[in-house]
Amino acid sequence: MLVHTLSLAALVLPIALSAPVLPVAPTSTTSSGISNNPSAAQVSPVAVPPPSPLILALSNFTALFNSAPLPSRRDLSDEVEDLLIFDQAEAGGEYDESRVLGKRAVKKDFLTRQAQIQAQRAIGDSCVGPDSSTLPIDYYISSLFYYGGAGTTVWLCQYAFINLTNPIWFFNSNQTLATVGLPSGPARATLTVTGVNQSCAIYGQGQIWANNIALRNVQIDGGRPALGIIPYGVGNLALIEMGGINTGHTIDSVNAFEPRGWSTLHGIEGTLLSCKGMVVTNNQFGPAGHAPSGSLQFRKRDNTGTYTAGQWADGISMACQGSTVANNVITDATDGEPSDLLVWSALTRRNPTGGIVIFGAPGSQVTGNTVKSVNRQLMGGINMVDWGPFSGSFTGTVVSGNTIFAQGNFIKIGVAIGGMVWGVDNRTIARTYGGTVQNNIFRSGASGYFGYSIGIAGHANATISGNDATAANFGSILSPNCYNFPLPTPQSFVADEWTTPGSSLQPNFFMSTLALLICRGPGPIIARFGLGATK
Repeated sequence: MLVHTLSLAALVLPIALSAPVLPVAPTSTTSSGISNNPSAAQVSPVAVPPPSPLILALSNFTALFNSAPLPSRRDLSDEVEDLLIFDQAEAGGEYDESRVLGKRAVKKDFLTRQAQIQAQRAIGDSCVGPDSSTLPIDYYISSLFYYGGAGTTVWLCQYAFINLTNPIWFFNSNQTLATVGLPSGPARATLTVTGVNQSCAIYGQGQIWANNIALRNVQIDGGRPALGIIPYGVGNLALIEMGGINTGHTIDSVNAFEPRGWSTLHGIEGTLLSCKGMVVTNNQFGPAGHAPSGSLQFRKRDNTGTYTAGQWADGISMACQGSTVANNVITDATDGEPSDLLVWSALTRRNPTGGIVIFGAPGSQVTGNTVKSVNRQLMGGINMVDWGPFSGSFTGTVVSGNTIFAQGNFIKIGVAIGGMVWGVDNRTIARTYGGTVQNNIFRSGASGYFGYSIGIAGHANATISGNDATAANFGSILSPNCYNFPLPTPQSFVADEWTTPGSSLQPNFFMSTLALLICRGPGPIIARFGLGATK
């Protein structure tokens, strides 16, 4: 491996690929595994992309270049031979004005050429493992994408365990990161977050030309049990950040769990809501975060349980319009809003989150997914409650054929629709609207239960039909930290007819004045398998 190839990567990547600077939060072992075969495949506000790697390189060029030894002559082209002669002459005190004037250009060309040579030599190599480079492996993988250009695929070795201290970045269109052979199960390479202040492992939304990139058949350990949560509001990112000013991103057959930040996968909407057509299929996400285990549920100063409020995290947070979220399994994704529930604004992104949180994402299909609570309680299974970033619109968004499974723990609401389910803002301007929720199944294990299967309030023009909760248990108690507002008995389907104008609801909805349906805490099961009073 060429020393100066590494110098260029070291020059560019440690700066460019550090965890992105945010204005405000949410605010095996071959030399390489790169190929040039195209693969078919945010936190809000949008994270600020890094400065140009070339600008960063030039600004630090002389010191970093001169500190590195030169490669052997057998690896050098003619102009690099001239550079070698020049450096030797310079060391001996000789002077050549033309060479001095061309020094920076020649050195930049040398480093770029050697990086290209390294990439070419890597073609045909089988895979990248933890020892594939003397560089930090995250920088090395990102450099392969940076210098490989559009259509680059970086193959990771099967069963490889790769520790990251910075995110891996995509840089151009049709780039893919995947385990060689596209295996499922434990053969997939495992990327583990290990940086002290790191929450993000994959960053795919930082470049405006990175369309049709793909993340396939890998495992990603977010590191929360070992490193702890990164508090909301101090720059945390989701474990996987995709989307942005791009189209056609694919996340397929990925197993990702224990994010340190607010979500496992974030499909960010991008500047001017430009993200379109993300495909999220066949993944396993979770566990993610912890629900509060104290008696008050939401109050941060409640320390009566093992986990205080504010440690939730999502499975999927989708704000990319026209996307497909299908055939994923979300387990123990606990929800991700760190603020006190009673002070949320209806006109900003609440990040109320759940197994799957849909931030409008007009025209998206969310189908065939399974969201389940096994060992951790969920605030919501699938949530459609956020006014931003699409000004309340869920037009064309269809949630169908999903299974919400309270297998061994409590799910407050199976599918939550409208801002009044999550808050108290009853202004017409604050209402969300549109979307279809149909043919979803809600069921429980022996010790699992719901507060409500579907709750809708503060949402106009929804269509809800064909949903089945006959195999679900219901229970819970009112949380003592919420408003003293009467809530219906735990049951399958509840709606507020006064705040859901233009909506078409299936016939078995109980109508009641509703707000803050999530103000329920763990409690006894009072109705099994859909039976019990409706009041």
